[in-house]
Amino acid sequence: MELVSVRVAEAPSARGRVRLLGDVVYDDRPREPEQYWFDVPEKYAGSLSISGNPWLACLLPLAVKRGEALRLCLPADPMLLANAARLMQIWSGWYKRLRPIRLEASSSLTDPGSGVRKAGAFFSGGIDSFYMALRDTDQERIAGVPRIDKLLCVWGFDIHIDTAHEFQRLRSRLSEAADALGKELVDVATNLREVRFREVDWGRLSHGGALASVGLALERGFDSLCIAGTHSDGPLRPWGSHPETDPLLSTSITKIFHVGVGIPRSEKTEYVSRSDVAMRSLHVCYRINSADNCCDCRKCLLAILTLEVLGALDRCPALRRRTLDLDRVRKIYLRSPAYRRLYRDIEIRARAAGRRDIAEAIAMCLRRSRRMKPLLVTLRWLETKRGIWRIARLLRLRTLAGSVQ
Repeated sequence: MELVSVRVAEAPSARGRVRLLGDVVYDDRPREPEQYWFDVPEKYAGSLSISGNPWLACLLPLAVKRGEALRLCLPADPMLLANAARLMQIWSGWYKRLRPIRLEASSSLTDPGSGVRKAGAFFSGGIDSFYMALRDTDQERIAGVPRIDKLLCVWGFDIHIDTAHEFQRLRSRLSEAADALGKELVDVATNLREVRFREVDWGRLSHGGALASVGLALERGFDSLCIAGTHSDGPLRPWGSHPETDPLLSTSITKIFHVGVGIPRSEKTEYVSRSDVAMRSLHVCYRINSADNCCDCRKCLLAILTLEVLGALDRCPALRRRTLDLDRVRKIYLRSPAYRRLYRDIEIRARAAGRRDIAEAIAMCLRRSRRMKPLLVTLRWLETKRGIWRIARLLRLRTLAGSVQ
């Protein structure tokens, strides 16, 4: 695959915005370029990258997944090029089907431009990113992390690029939160999840590179970028955004930090619950493509249960769209060990707080998940087999009928 051209133009979808575009061709479609783009407010036009760095960050996971050499028409930073080799080694160690690919790009130190460069942080409005932003304003700041000037909110990741109304609602809420925290909100739109980049497993491999590419698209305006860590409960596991891999997406002029690793999610939620700003604006859900939280998926319910145990749920209108239904909690299916640890932690906290009703509901969902998992794992394996995959899929869906996921 190859990045064949890059240019900057007015964004066709909205006035007052500019677009960084890249045309990419693939080995199986050499005559059919696909367009990748990043939209930013016009006042940030001078921050847009003139290097191959953002394209390397987002295209490398796809090239490795497809097993194709990656060629870039623009030079990339020597630090990022060197780190790319290490990234591919890590990924191939995590996932046995992946192999390092050949990377063809010239090397050149990135031009920082002449403007003042700031520290940025990605901000979705979730527990992890609010924890990072709030800790930045606290006297006891996270050691080694630069003070954050701007918060980057990405349209096209949690909310689809074709639902402008929902993103504007979320942006309005997060902008108010950023103002209250003394930060500037920068909204960036991208079609990464609409092009062939979507072929890469978002959770396990690609979202760290996607975030880095958004930040590096504005690299002339940022000397550092912070990504909120998601690993917190239990041993670190392979994941698309990881404390070992995110910093490897740094360049000689823009350092990337993975912030908040090793802090239990319940502890982060407790910290965030003390902030009225966060309680008004919390956005933890990506299930319904909305600025609202569905309040009925395992991620929403984890936050709801934690806040209820902490006695803070009444202060969080963003997660009080429904009355807490413990019968729904009993029906949660927890597929991953990480989620089982998260819910087990809340069960322990609930018992300590005297909320036996919540503890028993969580205990039942954990028992139910353990019973269901062997059958569901078998059915997922059978879905990969010719001749029986349709039956296996039907049986899996029936087994999960009525479950909360």
